[in-house]
Amino acid sequence: MTQTLVAVFDSYLQAQNAKSRLESEGVAPSDINVYARDADTGTSGGTAADLDTSAVGATPGAPHRHDHEGVVGRIEHFFKRIFGDDDQPEETGHYQEAVRRGGALLSVDVADELSADKIRSTLEAAGAVDIDSRVAAWRNAGYAGYDRNAPPYTDEEVAAERKAFPVVEESLEVGKREVNTGGVRVYSRVRETPVSESVDLREEHATVERRAVDRPATASDLKEGAVEIRETAEQAVVAKTARVVEEVVVGKESSHRTETIDDTVRGTEVEVERVEGQRTGTRTDETGNKTV
Repeated sequence: MTQTLVAVFDSYLQAQNAKSRLESEGVAPSDINVYARDADTGTSGGTAADLDTSAVGATPGAPHRHDHEGVVGRIEHFFKRIFGDDDQPEETGHYQEAVRRGGALLSVDVADELSADKIRSTLEAAGAVDIDSRVAAWRNAGYAGYDRNAPPYTDEEVAAERKAFPVVEESLEVGKREVNTGGVRVYSRVRETPVSESVDLREEHATVERRAVDRPATASDLKEGAVEIRETAEQAVVAKTARVVEEVVVGKESSHRTETIDDTVRGTEVEVERVEGQRTGTRTDETGNKTV
């Protein structure tokens, strides 16, 4: 059973891009229709400022009324073809209101539900508007329902309504980096220290002593001979030995600590406030007098 999917885009160019995506995925061009003011002028995604303003009383940047009425008529015919002349759901007016506010309507005829799911995903990826959220925003600004006789939006009105207020949230990201916090440098030098040690030294010296003697000489006294006495002396001998008495070991050890970072992050909040306008209409009371 054939079903029709409808999507709203903020501009004719976005709708055309979505149409091209669908065609590249195998959807027949005859099954896709785009309804927008720009489509009436034969432009390819231009703005309302691209329309002919040569008519008497035309204002640059303001779309022609007959251009708007042309696309409105085609959209009404499209919904009548789907729902008939009576009992059209309120949502059909929301789609027409989106076109009145400068948007574009795209419809796709789909043969089965499997293809419908794929086409929905493609339309969302192409930037299709959430019509329920958009209508809720309109209602906050005073929208009460689609009025066929309401004039189309000008370029300035479209730009003012779609002015974006970004909602920003900062996030805190804490990382770590290694820094040089100092260290130690170890030097090894040779030092000389004066020392003093005492040692006892022994010396031997030859002595010659002459004594007066008066005795008879013997044969042994008349013999020749020689005696040699050697003198000795001790001298200090110095020897050095080196011993390792201490070691200085140089290395690194690691430790861990937890540091809590306290900071603030910024964000923006967008608040929508309803602003009342002036009443310009007139009504007639029970006495027949007109009041504002």
